[in-house]
Amino acid sequence: MVRNDPRKVTAAVDGALICAEYSELTGQLCLRQDGTLLREWFPPHSWIAIASVAGARHWGTRPSDDDLLALLHNEMALLRAL
Repeated sequence: MVRNDPRKVTAAVDGALICAEYSELTGQLCLRQDGTLLREWFPPHSWIAIASVAGARHWGTRPSDDDLLALLHNEMALLRAL
C-alpha cells in the first residue's frame, strides 16, 4: 500500500537539523535544513539515490527510515566535501 504522507527522518549533522522526506505518491525526495531545501530529486533519480545507499531493497521506491538516514548522512558528507 502506498503511503499518503511523506516518510520523514531528521538527524543532527554538524550542529544543524537536516530532514530527508520521501513521497511514495510522487517519488519526490528532498533534503531540508531548517525548512530550506538543500537537494531535491524526482523519479528515477530519487529511486537511484535511495538504492545507491540502501542496496536494491524495493528498488528505492519504498525506503525505510534507516534507508533515508543513510541517504541523509551520505549526501551531507558529499556537500561538506565541496
